[in-house]
Amino acid sequence: MPRLSIILPVRNGADTIRSALSSVLRFLPNDATVTVLDDGSTDSTPSILADMKHPRLAVLTSKGVGVAKGLNRLLDHTDSMYVARMDADDIALPWRFFMQQRDLERHGADITFSTVTLLRGRMLRPTAARQIPSAAFPLHLMITNPVAHPTMFARRTAIDRVGGYRQVPSEDYDLWLRLALDGAVLRRSAVPGLLYRVHEGQVTASREWRHASWTDPQTQDAYRALSEHVLGMRLSRLLSVASDTSVSRAQFDQHARQLSAAMDRASQGLKPDDRRYLQRTLAARLTNADEVFERSSNTGFSGN
Repeated sequence: MPRLSIILPVRNGADTIRSALSSVLRFLPNDATVTVLDDGSTDSTPSILADMKHPRLAVLTSKGVGVAKGLNRLLDHTDSMYVARMDADDIALPWRFFMQQRDLERHGADITFSTVTLLRGRMLRPTAARQIPSAAFPLHLMITNPVAHPTMFARRTAIDRVGGYRQVPSEDYDLWLRLALDGAVLRRSAVPGLLYRVHEGQVTASREWRHASWTDPQTQDAYRALSEHVLGMRLSRLLSVASDTSVSRAQFDQHARQLSAAMDRASQGLKPDDRRYLQRTLAARLTNADEVFERSSNTGFSGN
């Protein structure tokens, strides 16, 4: 069996799938394979995939099963020690997979991620080149999803232990919460491994998706369970509270204070730089949540 399986779901990705796959295949480790799931594409994606012949590229097909079920099918179809994600509209940087395997093994991690460089049209914009060590990662999950899903490089056993992906709006964040609760070691490297394409057609750009992600009951339960484990109290997600039109200003402010105090206590053991980065991230999220609360209060629905 290969040491690494790179899995890539795609639906109607004709504009970018060739460049995405080429970036992976060009620098594919010797002991790695790439498996693509074409989930009912109606554009020229199937013909592009048929043209891209490579001895270590396999293409599966399905009919509109969606991201979570598609990823679980890809996991079931492959058999390797490590599994990495890739999306059809991103570009893997040449060193990505070699760097991530070394990072995972060096730090004894179960899951490692990289930072990304944003690609909007032809414009590149680096993101903050900050690592998130394993000790801080569960605390960052209490604030937001701190990583891009297609940068994942994981030990398959860790994902198998929690049952893979669930059919929820934010299937990646939901998985990270459950992995952290299960005791998996997660970290983020400071080195970018991906050109992450930003465009208006992304599902995560829609107001409806964001609202559904904040209010999904399964993800809420996973968040509360991890919150109890790492913060000592069973809290709801900050943006879930902010977008709840039944929550008063006093209730929202109390929740924000509780979260801030719990995060301050839980972060005492972090290195000073890691603690300051966590505090800055929390402060930015609190500001964002306050804006969401105001919009939600004024309009009755918050999708931004």
